[in-house]
Amino acid sequence: MSEAKKAIVRELGFAGLMHIPPLRVHHKLLKELANSFKLGKNTLETSYGSFKVKPSTIWAALGLNASGDLFPEKVSYKELSEENKQIFRRFQGKTLKNLTDEMMSIGVENE
Repeated sequence: MSEAKKAIVRELGFAGLMHIPPLRVHHKLLKELANSFKLGKNTLETSYGSFKVKPSTIWAALGLNASGDLFPEKVSYKELSEENKQIFRRFQGKTLKNLTDEMMSIGVENE
């Protein structure tokens, strides 16, 4: 990402997103996998049938952390600034789906 684009992302308040590593998987494959994955059953429904998917399989195949521990480096809450503590509390206990839904509900015209 160019420095100009990084500045825009920071200005919009999404600088934390720049720390997410780039995926090594084509977006069309990810979209197909997402559409075929049944979350409640942890199965992948394919034309060959359905099969159980483990987080270790996702990690091995795609290099994506699916274990639920998205931040292996733990943060010491006591060492955070008051501003960062407020941010931490805002996201505490949220799932990736909660966060995605929240982001998708934000309109472009909103500040």
